[in-house]
Amino acid sequence: MRVCETSLLVRDTLESGQAVSRREIVGFEGRWIDLVETKPSNEMDLVQQVISSFCAAKEKQSNVPIPYLPGGRWKDLLDVEWQSSYDAISKGDVTKMAAFLRNFFRNEGISGIWGMGGFSALCHLDKLDQLVMAKSMIKQYIVWRNNLPLTPLEELDAPRIGNPWGYGFDGMLLYEPVFEYNFQAHYFDKLLYNIQTPIVVEIGGGFGGLAYHLLRCRPSIKYIGFDLPENILIQTYYLSCTFPNRRIFTYQGDSNPINRELLNQNDIVLLPNFELPRVESLIADLIINVRSLSEMSDDTITEYFMQIDRIGRLFFYHENIYKARRDGLFGIPSTAFPVLKNFIPIAASESRWPKYQSNSVYPCQENLFIHCDALV
Repeated sequence: MRVCETSLLVRDTLESGQAVSRREIVGFEGRWIDLVETKPSNEMDLVQQVISSFCAAKEKQSNVPIPYLPGGRWKDLLDVEWQSSYDAISKGDVTKMAAFLRNFFRNEGISGIWGMGGFSALCHLDKLDQLVMAKSMIKQYIVWRNNLPLTPLEELDAPRIGNPWGYGFDGMLLYEPVFEYNFQAHYFDKLLYNIQTPIVVEIGGGFGGLAYHLLRCRPSIKYIGFDLPENILIQTYYLSCTFPNRRIFTYQGDSNPINRELLNQNDIVLLPNFELPRVESLIADLIINVRSLSEMSDDTITEYFMQIDRIGRLFFYHENIYKARRDGLFGIPSTAFPVLKNFIPIAASESRWPKYQSNSVYPCQENLFIHCDALV
């Protein structure tokens, strides 16, 4: 982005009356698409491990109940965009998969996880679209800074894993969803402040962005992530690289019970979605879903809500669309979600993030529930 264009964005932001940091906004540098590819020291062993776990999950997936199968947009996306990776895995091509994972932010590894489009699309944007995206980035920053006025900007600097791209702020690399991930991590930390070792379950964790910030914000958290096998493959790689000293448990086809004993032996548990029924009842202090439940089928949402009702003991938070998408694509509003038997809503509001507010194409609402027994 040219200096004059960046200056206009900075001026507009500073004149908006928002209580943001002048130093940080002036430090906005525009797009950061330079290569930051990093090779893990144990790359081949790690890639072999994630491939082994993925193969075990895909073998089991062919026999799981329909609600746990990818459907709709996700099925179409995986069938088309993951064919090259499926082929490499079937041939045992660890070298090719290592290159794929070193660059997952810039290839199909991130497809479907970020609504902002892929890296190749970004590179072909015209100047006007680039300015629109940059302005959106600054709007996200403003919301984050107004909610967390004392949090160091340095917390948002992206680990150089997966060859990330985004925008530069004071020499740091920030990808767009990082403002949400970091705010949510601090928000959840406050919810769980009086629990020494909280157990957090995330349904649909994508590449692991929120998990990374959660575990940085509260290292004592025991994190359990569920997603489709493809996303768990990416998340396992990402969290293994960003937390090389954490004990990470992954699926190997043996279907162990997911209980406190397992969590005593591990810090992070990453599993395909169909393992959710194996989670011990009343174990989760917090269950999270951010903008993926609405994209699932009625049957899948019903199944997940039944499991949430069973495994949760304190809080359930989700942010999803609450009315029809304005782009005409499929989406089930949260107003049509099943009623939870064991949880009651305690807070609901329009999404604080400009990209997902009521006038956007993907209008979302933040929802916080508490377990009935916690009120007794």
